[in-house]
Amino acid sequence: MKFPNLIGLLFTLITVTTNAQTVTTALSNPGSKPKLFASAPEKIICPEQELSKAFTTNINQNINLSFSDNFLFNGTVVGNVAKYSNLQSVMIKSPQFDNVIFSISKITNEDKSITYVGHIINKKYADGYELKKDASNNYQLIKFETNKIMPECSQ
Repeated sequence: MKFPNLIGLLFTLITVTTNAQTVTTALSNPGSKPKLFASAPEKIICPEQELSKAFTTNINQNINLSFSDNFLFNGTVVGNVAKYSNLQSVMIKSPQFDNVIFSISKITNEDKSITYVGHIINKKYADGYELKKDASNNYQLIKFETNKIMPECSQ
């Protein structure tokens, strides 16, 4: 009868040790979050015609944006606001990526040229994308670590 008790004790020790390691890891990496886009490319080319599609959609409308590098972003428009005559912002929520938000703005410059800026972010994850123009004037989504621009609030 001592053998089953020994197995139970061994199982309990393994469970306690495993839980202690998990707690130690969490304490040594406060605020550590999983990466949502770990398998996605570091840079994704974004044709302007795909970006412009976001500004022709209405709230609650589904949208599919097809970017290069086989990156598709599908979601529902949850916000579309023209704040000023030269600024329009759209927010797209994607269940495909755990309800991440793609916030994109279109700025109409004085010379009537268009500039796009935006981010793909979910506060539960350690990574996201920022929309930037490269040296050749092509738009790209560039991966970044969210904790570098969005510090955790302790309140």
